[in-house]
Amino acid sequence: MTSSPSAALTARLAALTPQQRALLRAKVLRTRPQERLTPGQFRLWETHHAIGGRPADVVCQAVRLTGATADLDRLAARVEGFVRDHEALRTTFEETGGEVRPVVHEVLPPRLTRSHCATAEEAQARARELAHEPFDLANGPLLRVVLATGPTAQEAWLLVVVHNLVFDAWSFEMLLDALDRDSDEPAPAVLPFSRWAREQAAWVAGDAGRAAAAYWAAVVDAPPPPLPTDRPRSATTARHGHRVAFSLPSGVAAGVAALARREAASAYAGWLAVAWAALEGFGGRADVLLGTFTAGRDLPGAEAAVGYLLNVLPVRLRDPGDGSWAARVRAARTISREGLRHAAYPGELIHVPHRVPAEHPLFDAVFVFDNLGETTRTLQGAAVSTDDVDKGTARYDLTLTVYPGADGVTGWLEYDTELYEEATARRLAELFTAAAGEASREGHR
Repeated sequence: MTSSPSAALTARLAALTPQQRALLRAKVLRTRPQERLTPGQFRLWETHHAIGGRPADVVCQAVRLTGATADLDRLAARVEGFVRDHEALRTTFEETGGEVRPVVHEVLPPRLTRSHCATAEEAQARARELAHEPFDLANGPLLRVVLATGPTAQEAWLLVVVHNLVFDAWSFEMLLDALDRDSDEPAPAVLPFSRWAREQAAWVAGDAGRAAAAYWAAVVDAPPPPLPTDRPRSATTARHGHRVAFSLPSGVAAGVAALARREAASAYAGWLAVAWAALEGFGGRADVLLGTFTAGRDLPGAEAAVGYLLNVLPVRLRDPGDGSWAARVRAARTISREGLRHAAYPGELIHVPHRVPAEHPLFDAVFVFDNLGETTRTLQGAAVSTDDVDKGTARYDLTLTVYPGADGVTGWLEYDTELYEEATARRLAELFTAAAGEASREGHR
């Protein structure tokens, strides 16, 4: 008597080793994928291929642990657990029939390796090399982590490299939280990225989304010309880049914060006013259109989602009033508050004529105010310091990034080396630091 097909299949499955069974589950048992990429993911996908896979849109962080001996085995297990908890990090992207589809795997381990880094320069170089290794978007994994010992027992490194298609700055902070969570604490709530993506699409299609679309269309109507460059823009770019670093003492940061408080504005609005003044001096126009990063956690529960929720939205600054710092801060405050009401709208859906020949045709300059790392962190009793590693790429023509901290402000101006000379970038960075000094003096009055 011959066995039935189902019995034969059962026998074959029973004969598999545990490793073979896990591989089979990873291939066959998948959660329901998103039907399509989010607008932000689609832009990242297009950019990835347009620039030949260079890591312009790749998170590259060197985390230094000092003052205590880190248990690297425990950290490795926590990273693996974080991947199991968050489907975005088990996602790959397949292209069939001209369409790209995200696929969530039940099992997709991160790439975890061990190393030794004797210096900070060596750690950053290792992270940079890891970022430049091509990403296989179809097969993954898209998360790479190096756990490295340091020159002493009380120093270690955690190098995190992950494609932006599945990760952003908020997700990185969530990872650090998970690595340090007490094992007795209950696991925090998790929002699957696919669910957030469906909720975003529904919000965009609803009344609030339509109102936001109208608001942003008005913001970018009749935009000013792009900022001047040293060399002409072309329709394609390799996005090779470099950074000019700067720092400002705590007194300057305190003065800008005091100026913002005086005008009932946030610290972000104060520094946005500083960036406005610098870009006005650089481009010769009071009407400045730039992009700004928002966390994209506006929809309910989104703060518990890992993935690319980051949103890049326009900021239009065009009326400095009497030119005083108070007037600039008030204008930045008003624009920021109005924009926040519509911040859930994907920036990629804002329909405008191509202002610049780039992957994001609206922006040539972006301002980033990153205060996520302001709080002092420890991990397994070790002090944590993080460094956003310069990958030698440029996400936009110009990106001005400001990191506030207890000891002042650090930051950098990232520029596309096909468009700008280093001397020009340094001049813009100097315009920014000089404007910050002026605003600070006004704030201290």
